[in-house]
Amino acid sequence: MVTINNWQLNKEKWLDTDLTLMTSDKGWRKQSTKKGIPIWQQSFADDKNDLFRWRLPRVAASHSEVFDVFTNKMLDYHQYWTAEYTGGFRVKHIDENTQIIYQQFNPGVPFIAKRDLLYVQWSRQLADNLIQTSFRSIVLDTMPVPAGFERIDWWGGHLFEANDDGTSQLVLIDRENQGGRFPALIMNLIMPNYLTHQFESIQQFFEKGGVKSHEKLPDAKNTALTLNPLFLT
Repeated sequence: MVTINNWQLNKEKWLDTDLTLMTSDKGWRKQSTKKGIPIWQQSFADDKNDLFRWRLPRVAASHSEVFDVFTNKMLDYHQYWTAEYTGGFRVKHIDENTQIIYQQFNPGVPFIAKRDLLYVQWSRQLADNLIQTSFRSIVLDTMPVPAGFERIDWWGGHLFEANDDGTSQLVLIDRENQGGRFPALIMNLIMPNYLTHQFESIQQFFEKGGVKSHEKLPDAKNTALTLNPLFLT
């Protein structure tokens, strides 16, 4: 996890790093092909949890619509591709391209603690048909880990590209350190199947009409979190 100061110093460099990872095969090893989608894997010295990459060549919505959902409406619709998601809220709006987000997850598995996630997301327009967003878990003194939770350390990125037929391509990179005693070895083994479920759910979400035909997470789910004094900033 990084501090806001560290992010401020490195945000442009990290955007460039993530873009290279999403567009170049250098350093990647092909892990498997699930449902016709290749999943790539790469190790880094700073964490035993590997980074994964996959690309959806056709999402049934424009790149700007998919970008809007993943960047501005994630809190309302995340449950459609991550079943463990139970709610969250925007902690801070830094500028038109940057915000800090908090989310909670309940795995619903005995002996595995609930998880939460605190991250900064920032975006840039690379071309008329191409938008990039990066994500890093951050540390804020005003946002401690609630009792009964483990905090995920996340590194993520998305690349949204328009197709000529009005659909779009979506590239994702994802590394998740689940915290607690959850072994990296197990996480690396289960990630491909987990990601397969995610990308199928993402495709179905947009094939079935996106936000126009899906219900938002009830406002009470997100409001209840912000009303907790622990999260007041």
